[in-house]
Amino acid sequence: MNWITPMEPINCNTVKEDSEYIHEIKWDGIRGLVYLLNGQLNIYTKKGNTRTVFYPELDVIYDEFKSNDIILDGEIIVLDKNGIPSFYNSLVRESVKSIKNLKYYQDNYPINYIVFDILKYRDELLTNYPLQQRRQLLEQLLSSLVNKNNIIYLSEIYTDGKELFEKMKQKNMEGIVSKKINSMYLQGKQHDAWFKTKFTKRMLCIIGGVIWKYGEANSLILGIKANEDKKINYIGKASLGLKGSDLKLLKEYRDKLIQEECPFSESSIKCLNTKENELTWISPLITCWISYLELSNDGHLRHPKILGFTSLPAEEANGKVLTD
Repeated sequence: MNWITPMEPINCNTVKEDSEYIHEIKWDGIRGLVYLLNGQLNIYTKKGNTRTVFYPELDVIYDEFKSNDIILDGEIIVLDKNGIPSFYNSLVRESVKSIKNLKYYQDNYPINYIVFDILKYRDELLTNYPLQQRRQLLEQLLSSLVNKNNIIYLSEIYTDGKELFEKMKQKNMEGIVSKKINSMYLQGKQHDAWFKTKFTKRMLCIIGGVIWKYGEANSLILGIKANEDKKINYIGKASLGLKGSDLKLLKEYRDKLIQEECPFSESSIKCLNTKENELTWISPLITCWISYLELSNDGHLRHPKILGFTSLPAEEANGKVLTD
């Protein structure tokens, strides 16, 4: 198999308005590439990790095309209870490592696959075809499959990017992707054809630890309480935005807040890097608002900024995302 590195949209602060662009919803999930080659179906992540056995719902693609080679590009998403794609839920589903637990995750974290591109069909590699042509073929090939199940969906196309952007903001979605209608499928980010415009996000977090440097609070260790487990899930650390009054408060109440037991789940905290600075765990009772750009593929905050401490209870820090 010749692996095709997925094409990735480039960050852009403003929505592209030229008529040469079409626009799609940016789905908050896991990039998923489906390779059906020589009668064998395989599912890969953006980095090329094989996840075939953990998404049996996508076997319907094999049932539809069987001996016809096809490579699809799309997003695997899991909805929350409000019907909004939840990146956290997608990560939970993606974290499955054992087949014996798969039924539980299928029942509690059911997936949808949003298809937005086709890279190969039968003997024809399509990456050098313009997007408009690839899209026409994709719609033709997937129409039957989309109509007869509730798992596979075709990403909708919009012509008014600004209108779509505002609608997605109101729905608390991640953002939009704008693509040149005649663009070829170019691997990675070495292009000027696909752009993503995203919202600043805000999340209520629990402070479960503090990294100290030269006797002063340097970073807050943050988590959320996303289930009934007593432990909280680590989602990152933040230092930007700490005010002098916050530093004074943490230093003044340090001895009262410290606890020996780590409040984070073992699996979520194992990647924490303190850079050899002093780390103390604190009672997971204090909450703060954090703004951030997006969540990484491992569920950690990217470019987090501390907006301020709150009096809200830790139980409300459940991973809900607000957009600004």
